Amino acid sequence: MADQTQRAGTTPQVPCARGGVPLLGHLRQLLADPTGFLMSLPSYGDLVEIRLGTRRTLVVCGPELVSQVLVKDHRPFDKGGPFFENVAEFFGNGLATCPDAVHTRLRRLTQPVFRREQLAGYSDLVGREIEAVTGSWREGQVLDVYQVMQELAMRITVSTMFASWFSGSQAGSGAVRETLGHVDTLVSGAFVRMVAPGAARLPLPSNRRYEQARGALYGKIEETVAAYRRGGQDRGDLLSRLMAHDEGSKDTLSDTEIRDQVMTMFIAGIGTTAAMLAWSLHYLSLDGDLDAEVAREAKAASSGPVALHDDLTRLPTLDKAVAETFRIRPAAWMFSRVTVTETVLGGYRIPAGSDVLISPYILHHRPDLFTDPDRFDPQRWDDVSADWARAERAAMMIPFGTGFRKCIGRDFSVMNITLTLASILKTWKLTPATTAPVTLQGRSIIEPRGLALRLQRRQFPLPRQGEAVTPR
Repeated sequence: MADQTQRAGTTPQVPCARGGVPLLGHLRQLLADPTGFLMSLPSYGDLVEIRLGTRRTLVVCGPELVSQVLVKDHRPFDKGGPFFENVAEFFGNGLATCPDAVHTRLRRLTQPVFRREQLAGYSDLVGREIEAVTGSWREGQVLDVYQVMQELAMRITVSTMFASWFSGSQAGSGAVRETLGHVDTLVSGAFVRMVAPGAARLPLPSNRRYEQARGALYGKIEETVAAYRRGGQDRGDLLSRLMAHDEGSKDTLSDTEIRDQVMTMFIAGIGTTAAMLAWSLHYLSLDGDLDAEVAREAKAASSGPVALHDDLTRLPTLDKAVAETFRIRPAAWMFSRVTVTETVLGGYRIPAGSDVLISPYILHHRPDLFTDPDRFDPQRWDDVSADWARAERAAMMIPFGTGFRKCIGRDFSVMNITLTLASILKTWKLTPATTAPVTLQGRSIIEPRGLALRLQRRQFPLPRQGEAVTPR
């Protein structure tokens, strides 16, 4: 139909989603029920227009067009649009937000800190923080799971990035809570700025808190970078690796560039890790057989109190569960591009300066791509290393993006999540503490709300599927 319209001498119009209102556009639907609204869009086609306020935004709903934008013909599509323009306020010129013109250099200078040979060293720091948090857990205790996972994720991220920030004796200190508060303020404020850019200019208390949180984290990171410069020693953390590479290279990162990369990794690391840990524990708590199989594997793979890097290859069931969590609840659930030249997408002529929105959540929940997409089914990833990679290449499964701008910290993030889950589940069984439903909250990341789980210490050997199971 689009080709016939073009031959008739007119330009076809991208279909516009219904329900928009003057001035607000589709903001009300996006804020009230973000995932429900997004999942209504593929019914219009693989490319649909929505309005964020008065701003026209094109949402890509099909894998072929996503592949075109991110992989095959990415040059007309640069980082930009309301999402990245406003997130860049606190990420600075980090890898996640910088334009393509500077990305190649920044990625080349940052890549060494995420090489596979470095990950084993970081895993020791991960284990230390897991023990510090879970060591105080008690039989029968009910956890506010997302809150606990936020603290654990922050401690893991801080420890692997800057080993000097917090130590085991400071686990309950005001510094930890204060930093978590700053992160939460930035995550909340970033989402508002993404969908309603004009809100950042209003003299609101929330905007003042946002600026204070950003300033506090920038100041802490800059202070840490300066201290590392003065000290010169290798602390075994990510910042040490980044600065060691920096100092040994003819092309170096400035302190501001290091701060921006660290800020990006810091916020993204905490948000992704906390959300994926909480959602994984939620789904495992609902499936006794799967939970028991993961626990058996974790117990057999690791002889110590926590799982280590060398144990990762012995956790196939957990690998599949983690992959399925990234599919059904992708933390980075939408991101944007902006067209830098006029181009054609899905048969429609798209002018330069157009905002283009991509949602992994839409792709991951399309029934033509994933059978029964709302069901948590790790068995769909029976060969996780091959199938997940193949799905990424086909732009069907993109929790970390795809193409040359794919998240540099993918393996680092998956390692942290897998080691944490294995360490927890080999010791503790977590069961629902309430019959109230767990709901989804969409901010900058997809978070669970109302997730309360009760701790029960594991008793081995565990029954296998079909055997008698202790009632929950």
